[in-house]
Amino acid sequence: MTFVPLTISSADFIAKALPLLNKCYEHIAYTNPNEYKDYPCGPYRHLIAFGSVFSSQIFNDTYVFDSWQRIRHMFPKDWLFVFVSYDAKNSVETIPNSKEPAIEFNTASFFVPEHVWEITREGIILHKGNASAMIAEIVEYTVEMKSIPASVNIQPMVSKEVYIESASYIQRQLEKGNAYEVNFCIPFKGTGVIDPVETYLKLNTLSPMPFSCFFNYGDQYILCASPERFITKDGNTIYSQPIKGTSKRGMTVVEDEALKNHLKQSEKEMSENNMIVDLVRNDLSRSASNNSVIVKELRGIYSFPNVHQMISTIQSELAKDCDIIDAIKYAFPMGSMTGAPKIKAMQLIDSIEPVSRGPFSGTVGYMDPDNNVDFNVLIRSIFYNNSTQTVFMEAGSAITCYADPEKEYEECMLKITPIIHLFDL
Repeated sequence: MTFVPLTISSADFIAKALPLLNKCYEHIAYTNPNEYKDYPCGPYRHLIAFGSVFSSQIFNDTYVFDSWQRIRHMFPKDWLFVFVSYDAKNSVETIPNSKEPAIEFNTASFFVPEHVWEITREGIILHKGNASAMIAEIVEYTVEMKSIPASVNIQPMVSKEVYIESASYIQRQLEKGNAYEVNFCIPFKGTGVIDPVETYLKLNTLSPMPFSCFFNYGDQYILCASPERFITKDGNTIYSQPIKGTSKRGMTVVEDEALKNHLKQSEKEMSENNMIVDLVRNDLSRSASNNSVIVKELRGIYSFPNVHQMISTIQSELAKDCDIIDAIKYAFPMGSMTGAPKIKAMQLIDSIEPVSRGPFSGTVGYMDPDNNVDFNVLIRSIFYNNSTQTVFMEAGSAITCYADPEKEYEECMLKITPIIHLFDL
């Protein structure tokens, strides 16, 4: 392991590294913690991986986790960077997709990188690859100024009226006892050419998050500003941290504190969070040693640039006859993005949402050589296919019997509007 000191700030280094590496490599993964030191269990590690000694795309949605296991057996002590779409749910449960996707995307992508760097304030730790000369080249690199700005008109694929009708239909299903909670999402789509690196850097400036990432596999790009962790493993301990409960930020300190307290005391938000905590406890129990599943923190309130969020932390110890890929499979897709009970919620989602979610509410993360992992939830994200020049994103909220469909629509727009405005700049 080699340490290379930096003569520029880490932020300036990344602003140079991403565009240069994107010119030269078809496989890049950048995980950005944005210095969230107080996030429970810590944020992402600050990693950039690029190049590939092995890569694989999965298009069939029924054997994603089997493929993942085979790849890990091929490279048991290496770094592995992974994207899994929401549609990989069919590798866990039999819920055929009845809707067409809004964007062409793999069901899953894997690559074993040539180079893995960890970014610190003082410099770069080279975990894999010998690329010290490349670091010097990046430091001296001058980023090209774009003469033509991005021009993409992002439009919702569901009107407010249809959203409210659909949310009301979900509530009728809940009243019949068919489910307790359903995460219902609005898709947005646009067509046009964007610069993925520039767009990601703008997104991260607008909304710096603890599970931000830039993931490139060929023509497919994920530009993510996620506040949510799906699952992480440190040693033999696993944590999952669902978010359920959202409030906007206030214009003043007094208003901001009042909104935070209102979120903390909201019976509706507490009920939503409790239901997903129970679901995650059940998911983790499928791979956990006996009596090891505990709720480490229930309904903690954490603040981000645009919203306050209610986050719970569930912990378990991995059973001897399970590995971390088993644990991820048994917990996938994340309960915060489905609802409860999970299978019925997913069936309702498939019947009501106008397009398949594809990459949205999937996950991006990494496995290190010791099989420690960290995976996010792909929300607050932009998905871009360079070959079709398609931009796709979604926003959702939890529908319960007590929800007000109009307010749930407003919550979706609160989450997505700042991202859409990136294309106005």
